[in-house]
Amino acid sequence: MTPTPVQRRRQQTLARWTRRLPGYRVALEEVLPRVRRSATLSDLAWRVFAPRHGAGQVDVPMRAGRAVGGADVSRLPVVGILATGLDEAAAELLVDQVCTLQRELLSFRPLFVLDVPVFGAARRHDVPVELVVPQAVFARGAHGDPEGWEEHVARRVAGIVDHYQLWHLARADEGGLIPADERLLRVLGERLPRELQVHAADEGQGPG
Repeated sequence: MTPTPVQRRRQQTLARWTRRLPGYRVALEEVLPRVRRSATLSDLAWRVFAPRHGAGQVDVPMRAGRAVGGADVSRLPVVGILATGLDEAAAELLVDQVCTLQRELLSFRPLFVLDVPVFGAARRHDVPVELVVPQAVFARGAHGDPEGWEEHVARRVAGIVDHYQLWHLARADEGGLIPADERLLRVLGERLPRELQVHAADEGQGPG
């Protein structure tokens, strides 16, 4: 999201004040590089300073879909939906079902991780889809090594989890979401701040 002129002026003013603070140069030249080299310190810094206010609430610039609206949509946790091996019809039905659930619960933003490009359904709901290589396609190029495909999916998903700061990675099959993951999404709303301004897309206000 591009900052407004007022936000840019505030950022510039804050930057000038920060550079005048005692110890700024030491922090910049010695402390910060050490933090970056340490996975533990980097994780600690992220947990301390990231703007989290509830279950998985990291402000990630990502489309929320047509099912929900409101001022605080960008604060909803991002939930990945991983499904491989589905045919196109089943994958499109999964997108429809999850977006219907999102509209009912108003508690998450879905990100689909699939091996079939159902871009029509994604555009219809305005939700993001990330793709992995289908197992059959991967096998033809990797001499039929199933472990190689599993490694590909694992690495791809790890990057997606990190990039979108997923709160949870739910699994799905031909029948839709795994029941345990659907139950988890149904209780997720209980952990969100009550003051969140989120509502179904065709409503003027949220529940309650």
